[in-house]
Amino acid sequence: LPRITRPLADILHHKTKGSPLFVKQVMIELYKQRLLYPSLSRRRWDWEADKILAMKVPENVATFITKSFDRLPSEVLSALVVLSCFGASADISLIEVLEREIKQPLIAPLEAAVADSVLGKKDGKFFFMHDKLQETAYSMMKPEERCLHHNLYGQALAFVVVREKDDRYLLTAATQINFGGPQAVLDDNQALSVANLNLDAGKKAMSMSDFFSAHRFFNHGISYLQSGHWNEQYDVSLELFNLAAACALMNAEHERLKMLTGEVIRHAKCFEDKFRAICISFTLLLWSSKLPEAMQQISLTLSSLGEELPVAVAQSAIHYQLDHTKALLAGLSDETLLNYPAMSISSKIMAMELFSKQLINYTFTGDCNAMPIIPLKMVQTSLTYGMSPLSGVGFALFGNYLALVKGEVEEGYRYVKIALSLMKRMPSIALDCEIMYYSAHTRLRVEPIQSANEHYIVAHRGAMASGAVRFAFACAFVYDNNSFWAGKKLGLVVNSIKETMKQMIFYKNLVMLALLRPICRLSLRLTGQSDVHQRDDLTNIFGETYKEGEGISSKLPLVMLTECFAKFSEGLIFREVDKARDSIQQYLSIQSLTTVNMSISGGFFRIFYAGLASFYVGRELDDGVLITRGTECKDWIEKLVVSASTWNFQNKAYLLQAEEQFCERNFD
Repeated sequence: LPRITRPLADILHHKTKGSPLFVKQVMIELYKQRLLYPSLSRRRWDWEADKILAMKVPENVATFITKSFDRLPSEVLSALVVLSCFGASADISLIEVLEREIKQPLIAPLEAAVADSVLGKKDGKFFFMHDKLQETAYSMMKPEERCLHHNLYGQALAFVVVREKDDRYLLTAATQINFGGPQAVLDDNQALSVANLNLDAGKKAMSMSDFFSAHRFFNHGISYLQSGHWNEQYDVSLELFNLAAACALMNAEHERLKMLTGEVIRHAKCFEDKFRAICISFTLLLWSSKLPEAMQQISLTLSSLGEELPVAVAQSAIHYQLDHTKALLAGLSDETLLNYPAMSISSKIMAMELFSKQLINYTFTGDCNAMPIIPLKMVQTSLTYGMSPLSGVGFALFGNYLALVKGEVEEGYRYVKIALSLMKRMPSIALDCEIMYYSAHTRLRVEPIQSANEHYIVAHRGAMASGAVRFAFACAFVYDNNSFWAGKKLGLVVNSIKETMKQMIFYKNLVMLALLRPICRLSLRLTGQSDVHQRDDLTNIFGETYKEGEGISSKLPLVMLTECFAKFSEGLIFREVDKARDSIQQYLSIQSLTTVNMSISGGFFRIFYAGLASFYVGRELDDGVLITRGTECKDWIEKLVVSASTWNFQNKAYLLQAEEQFCERNFD
């Protein structure tokens, strides 16, 4: 009936400008999008009027409407040109501000364009009904004049940002000026203002965890700097280059990163100004598996700051440093530590960061003997010179050393909790995730494993949001690894591992990729992909062959240990005695089965399965030495039942005790 269909007819007339040639096509498009459909209950056709009004028109309809542009009033065409500079749509509130600033009618002409079906209007936005319409409006400007238009609109919005101290339009203003480019600026003073505007826009994008946009703003800001900027515009140059380098690391743009850090190191006036670029360079060396070079450079830099780390660390030196640290801490309550004065000497603050970085290098080289010197140094420095945000990292590592290595779980757990409290007292977006990551290692022994493991996910989210990608990957690796060995549903674990590895491939983090690869293969074999463990690459896991980083295992002891652990566990699970035997022997050639890496979580999983595998191989091959190794692992787990958590370790101890009795043929 006409009275029922008239609303739809009015909409179709509006969409097609009354052309019968396009009515059928629009009707078909409505049906495809389920905006026009038969209603069985109402026994007639029904439609979504609001959605149809907002729907973009088909291309040939857009072409038809485009040809009618010449008939639009000049005021409407001018307004469409302005709108087209902002893309397919723009907020009405932004257009109102722009209308006021550039003194040009915009709102009324754009409303007229809505009536002519050139634009749509919904949710506080004007939008072109088709990309072709936006392209046509944009092409009405001469190519050589477009940069001037963008610059005009961007400068107008930037003026509002500064005048009203309101950054709502900051990103849009910077984007518009950047579309105009350096050729549109009037003079050196305006170029410097634009560079600062891009600096502010990049910082805002970073605060929103949008590191791609932030990197783009910083790079644009650099492009507006004039020749001689390191002398005449030093502060803004230093900040732009440092932040651009940080974003380049986050976005895996390594060649760009090298150029940016190189510029800072060449032109910075003092070591303190070079420090941020130097640290980013160290991180890149680690990611590229160039650990010896990274360790040497950090040691040299520490020496220049008056801090020395011994090349070879004797256990007697560790014991001396531990006694000295405990003496400094003696009598200090938790409240006293939390209210300690702040560290103010810049060289000590920088040294604390380098200590933290060197620990990561020790972690991958597997130097468990030297590793404790780092937290001991960090705690001593904090107690002597005051607390910094990195002091929380030092106390978390110190707690791990006591709890995981020395077996002083209660005391270690105390310092882990102090570290978390320091994090709240001295918050740092970039460091909070690091403190949470290290603290979770000890919490995993004291608190129920399944719930404690979730702390790594919380730390991972914080790390990704802050741009601390190296700890984001560490958290993801530990979470996936612990989830697998703790018995989480295998399908969920496999999916999580694949997503983590895809991120590592994207960010070119070869070291972390090599660490996760063995557990990925074992997980896939357990799900029935029996050929995966035999291949040298990950073909078909990600839909492509990915072999980069395969050779890292021969360079890094931690990766070798991880591969051996996965292989002897695989031999145990699938009853492949030769594989289990060879992998255990290779593991023992690097370190003992009960050696604990204090900066890597879940070492007890490794010791537990090493015990099971040793008992299995020893029993099958009548190898008394391996049975003795299994007993050592059993004794180690039994200590955790008493000192850590009965809930987490009692059943593991029972199982190892049963395996030991089975090897002794004691079936009672």
